[in-house]
Amino acid sequence: MNKRKAKWIAIPFIIMLMGIFFINIINRDKEVSISENRTLQQMPTIKDIKQGKFISKFENYFSDQFAFREELSNFYTNVKMALGANKIKSYYVLDNNWILPTPAKIISDKDLKATADQINELSKIGKDTNKQIFYASTPHKESMLSHLYPKYTNGLDNSLNNKNKFKEYINKDIVKFIDVDKYFLNKFSKSEMENLYFKTDHHWNGIGAFEGFKNIIEEMNIVDNVSWDNYTTTLFDKGYFLGSYNKNLNKIVKVDETIPYVHLKDKPKYKYFKYNGKTEKEVNEEDVVATRRNEDEILYGGAYMFGNACSILKIRNENALCNKKIIIFRDSYQAPTSWLYADIFSEVQLVDPRYTETLGMSIDEIMRDSDADIAMFMFDNTDFKMMIDVMKEQRQKN
Repeated sequence: MNKRKAKWIAIPFIIMLMGIFFINIINRDKEVSISENRTLQQMPTIKDIKQGKFISKFENYFSDQFAFREELSNFYTNVKMALGANKIKSYYVLDNNWILPTPAKIISDKDLKATADQINELSKIGKDTNKQIFYASTPHKESMLSHLYPKYTNGLDNSLNNKNKFKEYINKDIVKFIDVDKYFLNKFSKSEMENLYFKTDHHWNGIGAFEGFKNIIEEMNIVDNVSWDNYTTTLFDKGYFLGSYNKNLNKIVKVDETIPYVHLKDKPKYKYFKYNGKTEKEVNEEDVVATRRNEDEILYGGAYMFGNACSILKIRNENALCNKKIIIFRDSYQAPTSWLYADIFSEVQLVDPRYTETLGMSIDEIMRDSDADIAMFMFDNTDFKMMIDVMKEQRQKN
């Protein structure tokens, strides 16, 4: 190659590199990645130099803040889809706009026993304060829709196997375990199961939540005068439902999903209270339920209830079917059932362990000090260990 040809190649390349360099300098750093649903690394500080973390953090910073990072990721995703790939990042993008996650990994017996021990210890505190204790395992989309995965996908039984082993370590003398997963698999066909979940999100929808709730109430055997025929379904389709999986894939699936709400035909006037462990403050329904329902893009939490509303949220209903109070340690699968519980119990106390740090109370204290008659742990069968680990960490801090 002669010098003249080399210049025609080298000069544009150098200009391109310098252009990208200057764009990276003037670009404002982003705080979060929408597609990855995580916080991005910010510029390292002098403190990082002193702690010997500057180089590693700067490498992560450069990678996270690289110009056009999101755009290039989105382009790569679209190219893979165009070439017929059904596995994008850690998700399967399947027929009829279904998005499913990579199956969960097996959890060791040792870890499952330690996880169950946390529930047993907290349940003992609840029992010692005269509470009935229940654990409701809710059926994650991954394990209920395994028939949608490509053939020969490994690990499709992992979530259920983890849950079943965890169940064996729960102290049955104190805790009644309600296996909603088993109920779903026995009651619904594969096609019926598909109607109970959002296509592009990891949660059940309001209809699936209602079906699970019915099983929970029947297994609790607290009330026997529930008329399920008094419930109706309202379909909300004014905004675009942005499922969590679709959000992480840069909205690759273009499907408009309807958001279903199941509620009593004559909806009671619920009262809502934020409780900080000492005092409570009444709040409006629109401050805690379906807070993002009028936005153009509606996330699952915005459609039903965000976890940060449940540091401790109390819902009261003067016309409930029984005068008992229930405290529920919950994850996001609980969200569409808030009104449903309030129809049954005079007071529902919702506690999301991920948002209790500001209360200045440990999970033990929340359990012990609650005046509820019933305590329930309500976690899905795939992420239950993560939620219980959050409680464990919070307990150790206090």
